[in-house]
Amino acid sequence: MWWMALALVWWSGTSAIPSPGPQPPPEVWKCPVIAEQPIVECSCDMPHTLRCTGDRTAMEIIGRTLRSLTTAYVSLLDCTVQNVTSISEPLLEGVSLHGLVVSSGEIKYIDPKAFGSLKAPLQALGLPNNQLTAVPTLALKSLPELDRLDLSGNRMKTIDANSFKGLRNLSFIDLSDNLITKIASNTFENLPQLRIIRLRGNRLTLQSLSEFNPTSTIEELDISGNNLIGPLGPKTFPKMLQLKDLQLSHNSLSSIKMAALQGLIKLTSLRLHHNSIDVIEDHAFRNLTNLVSLDLAHNRIVAVSGASLAHLELLTELDLRHNFLRALTPDLVLPLKKLTTLKLDDNDISIVASDAIKATTVLKHLTLSENPLNCDCSLSEFANWLMNSTLSKEDKSTAVCTTPPSLENGLLIDVPAENLLCGDDEQESLMAPYANPYKARINLNNFKYDGSKINLKWNVEDEASPYTCDKIFVYEEEGENEVLIENNSINCDSSELPDPTVLNITVPNTIELIEQHRYRYCIALFEAGQSDDESLILGCSEVIPLVRNAQVQPKNDYSMKLSKVLAIQANLSSYGSLNIDVNVFPQSKCELNIAILEQSSLLSQRKINCTEPKYTFIGLNHGPYRVCANVIRPGLAIDLAKPKCITVFKKESKGFTGLDVAFVSIFLVLFFMVIALIWGVRKILLKPKVQTHQCFLPPEFEEQQHSRYVKLQATTKL
Repeated sequence: MWWMALALVWWSGTSAIPSPGPQPPPEVWKCPVIAEQPIVECSCDMPHTLRCTGDRTAMEIIGRTLRSLTTAYVSLLDCTVQNVTSISEPLLEGVSLHGLVVSSGEIKYIDPKAFGSLKAPLQALGLPNNQLTAVPTLALKSLPELDRLDLSGNRMKTIDANSFKGLRNLSFIDLSDNLITKIASNTFENLPQLRIIRLRGNRLTLQSLSEFNPTSTIEELDISGNNLIGPLGPKTFPKMLQLKDLQLSHNSLSSIKMAALQGLIKLTSLRLHHNSIDVIEDHAFRNLTNLVSLDLAHNRIVAVSGASLAHLELLTELDLRHNFLRALTPDLVLPLKKLTTLKLDDNDISIVASDAIKATTVLKHLTLSENPLNCDCSLSEFANWLMNSTLSKEDKSTAVCTTPPSLENGLLIDVPAENLLCGDDEQESLMAPYANPYKARINLNNFKYDGSKINLKWNVEDEASPYTCDKIFVYEEEGENEVLIENNSINCDSSELPDPTVLNITVPNTIELIEQHRYRYCIALFEAGQSDDESLILGCSEVIPLVRNAQVQPKNDYSMKLSKVLAIQANLSSYGSLNIDVNVFPQSKCELNIAILEQSSLLSQRKINCTEPKYTFIGLNHGPYRVCANVIRPGLAIDLAKPKCITVFKKESKGFTGLDVAFVSIFLVLFFMVIALIWGVRKILLKPKVQTHQCFLPPEFEEQQHSRYVKLQATTKL
């Protein structure tokens, strides 16, 4: 199949060239019959193409048969032979061919006269998947009309300057999947027709590329799957003024520098997928103003600035799949005026900026699958654009909500605009209309799971009767959090029950639960004949593992007065300590959840007891901060009370505080101690040394020499 693709490529490139010798009309083409098992067997899968397999004598039989043909002209011969390590004699003497492919997996040597006996000049030659360690230059000299050469899958390590000498008609060279580490700078210098070079799957480095000097006629260059490690910069490649297609995928490129690839001004397609790119500098593509397609998939890109893409005015296709993008912002779309295809699958995108996509955006294809979209109010404009866009239904269906839990796995285009909520509105909607669920006490007394059905036996206080059932909620425990996975309507009427204080509920089969996982079950009741908020009653179980005969502990007491955050006092000192004091009433058995946010990002979170509602966070040197607190009530998977928040600014010191005075006092004490120590040491050093033997000078010299003596003594001491 691989060689069929090669044949198709070759055939499309040479079909306009007349075949050597007389040719019959296309309608009389018949595949020549060559079959001598086990020596050789041939078949045809397209007109004028013959594919053969055989042993070392197969080529002789094939040549003899082709020379005898008078009607069935063969243009391309593709031979796979076994047990052949060299071509040491002329091949296919007197046979006319346009293209020839010979592969054994073992050929190491080709005689200089191997192709000299062909009747007509060969235009395409393939010697792939062999063991050649060098280009068979001498053998190629007899093929001056050669247009396409395939030497892929061999064992060549270097390409020297004379490798393709004399092949001035070459337009295509494939050297893929060799061991090439170096290519002489002027290897392709005298190949004026060369258009395509394929070097993928070798061992080329950025250093070897900087020495690479291909002819200015190159239009397509493939260097994917090599050892390109480091940044892609302005001087990575020499000038190739005609290059249109560059493939650099499956390497280890780390970044794209400013003005990268500045010598490739006609480049229209750039493929950089499967690298390690994490940074794209501003004006990285400054010189690639003709770029139409850019593939950056499977990299480590976290963000793309508008300045990095601003020069790509003709770009229509951008692939950023499998990266680490966190948001879809205007920088990614607005600079690209002609962008029609944008692929963003498998990133970390949770936010789509309201101004990321305008009405004038010409996108025809946009994919966002495998992204954790947060479907809140910030997505309302994008959701509206998505709904009214000309994208296909498949593209629209790739935008799937991850949060909030109530919209998890829902298609964004199916979410009504009024359900895209933020902040307090979102929290209220999660359990609305259950804002006042504590009018009576409902406890789970019995849990029964037989492997297929879950039966819940609830105890309902007399104060709740009469009542009707509304819904059942099921939450799954995930680490420290609980996620609402299902809410279903249930039907019951206390007036029809033998004992209204006993309520048996069977969890609907539509809720798929997993054994050994832990779940909490809540039910909502209405006082009979009413359906307003004030008539609602809510009861929840403890978290129960889904196992047979699991034990339940009815501890919930919802008749008690609810605790509530009345006020928050917070003080951020100049030393980075944030002291928080929460006023809770009543201080009953509950927990407080305290969260510190900076620019909507959560910095820290703590749970404390309501009876001791004070906490100090340290290491907060900047500001302002948003401090939020809410009550966590036992027995509920979510808290129904709104969090109360305040904004705290860093308190600047004015004057000296007690701590400042202490620091200054310690500093002064240490300062005077150091001064005293220096003075004492100096006193000792300057003390005259007592000599056992002294030389007495005459009185007239004593005063004159005294200072010099003291100086000498001090120097000796030091």
